[in-house]
Amino acid sequence: MDDEFVTITELIMEHCKKHHYSQEYTAYWLRNWHCVICGNISAPPHHIVTRGAGGTDDERNLLALCTTHHTEIHQIGIQTFGNKYLGTKEAIVAAIDKEKVGLS
Repeated sequence: MDDEFVTITELIMEHCKKHHYSQEYTAYWLRNWHCVICGNISAPPHHIVTRGAGGTDDERNLLALCTTHHTEIHQIGIQTFGNKYLGTKEAIVAAIDKEKVGLS
């Protein structure tokens, strides 16, 4: 087995255990550990609809993003991010009502 994969898997498992992430969230991150934008190693997956707003750990509500892109989505907002990176727009729209965030 690839050493990088084993190391990444161990780090993800350790992080998820420490922060008490759900099995669903952990499983998503283990399957999707590359940023969907640039391919770099993913930071903890982004919740499209935040937990505070009723979002879940369902994979349709998660987006694998590296630290740079995770920070960017918070800085520029989900609408601008979805329009800038059209590949993510599909995932965002599938997770939430597009009119609610202004995606067209």
